[in-house]
Amino acid sequence: MSTFGRRCACACIVAAFAAAPAPTAHAFAEDVCYSQEGVPAHNCGPLPPPCPTDIPTAPACGLQAFLAYGYTLRQPLGGRSLVHADATYLLARTAGFPERDAYWIAAYDEATDLGTFTPRDVDGRPVPGADTLTTRDIGGLVRTHFATGGFLFHFPPTLGPSTPQEGLRPDVTDPRHEVMLAHLRRWAMAGPGGDAPLCTGGFTTASAAGDLGTGPACYADPSPVPIDGEYSVVAPVAVPFTNATGEQVVSGDVRSDRFDSWIGDQAANARIGIYLHALADRISHHACVDAGTTVPPTPEQPAFRVELNTPSCDQGPHALRHEYETGEDFDSLTPGDRTTEAALAMVYDELLAFARARGVLDAHAGSPEARTAVLDRGLVPALEIRDPLARMAAVSEVGCRAGAAPFPGAPVCAE
Repeated sequence: MSTFGRRCACACIVAAFAAAPAPTAHAFAEDVCYSQEGVPAHNCGPLPPPCPTDIPTAPACGLQAFLAYGYTLRQPLGGRSLVHADATYLLARTAGFPERDAYWIAAYDEATDLGTFTPRDVDGRPVPGADTLTTRDIGGLVRTHFATGGFLFHFPPTLGPSTPQEGLRPDVTDPRHEVMLAHLRRWAMAGPGGDAPLCTGGFTTASAAGDLGTGPACYADPSPVPIDGEYSVVAPVAVPFTNATGEQVVSGDVRSDRFDSWIGDQAANARIGIYLHALADRISHHACVDAGTTVPPTPEQPAFRVELNTPSCDQGPHALRHEYETGEDFDSLTPGDRTTEAALAMVYDELLAFARARGVLDAHAGSPEARTAVLDRGLVPALEIRDPLARMAAVSEVGCRAGAAPFPGAPVCAE
């Protein structure tokens, strides 16, 4: 493409972004969308046929991808991500979680993008008993909610330099670097009534080890400080955002110190689902997060600074990389863009850890045979299928082969 063409594509993205009611910030975004009840689901943003799978910086393709998501994700019934919802559910069942717990883990994983989640069938209709399967509102964590700190659950802050290898398999036990992920993991492991706080950006007072992610309280020195940042539209054009350290906003005026009472009986599962969502998004967005920087407060700059205004965070490549995540041949992608395989593997590892901690771990779930069946010969090839209805059916079939009931609303097991 000519320099003029690149400039035109970039200008169109800037104009489209400015006209949108909220910034686009998808990760493992909804790949199955519903236009209206009674109409079969469709692909939310399929990769345009002429676009290659190994050039995420192609400007014209990036513009098409950005506009496709901007349109489909504003449909009245929305959609769901087969990665965040269906796949998480099946991985939880394989790990040993009972069906009900696996559902709520997956439901709150999906709700972290949407605010609330209600399961629908392949034709967009709420499933029978949908009211009893709908999550509580957790809108404060939603991807486009910059003022509440929700955005940071989808682009988890890191301290210090990253490499692509780290971003595809982040060390979730290292709060000195993966501050947000380590923070969320500790909170999820603590469970309801635990003493681990849930803080905006994952920022706490210093722990005994000196990190700022696993301390005993949310950051204050001696009072809350701003979290300021920029998120690229097309670098150097960016969206500025600001919020403050402290207890995370969950919904409206509900802060994280009231999380368990707000969620109710499913609080333990909701914590796991929210953490798994942030983990998958860290991997999905690693090209951006690895290139960004987060700087703690200093006497000269009394604020956390989250800088995501780099070309790796531009909205064109961002949208294209999400279109690579389902409905495409993953072998055709560059190693750094094979985020679906990386995320599924890490989510499964973490579900094994949580199942072990809860005492429900399936004795065979960690075996090479089990991993191969559910991942390499199961969810990975299923998610590569381009047709959305066939993709949904193939994901369900992975569970059916293992004796697991399909995710609510997914195609039923064949007789």
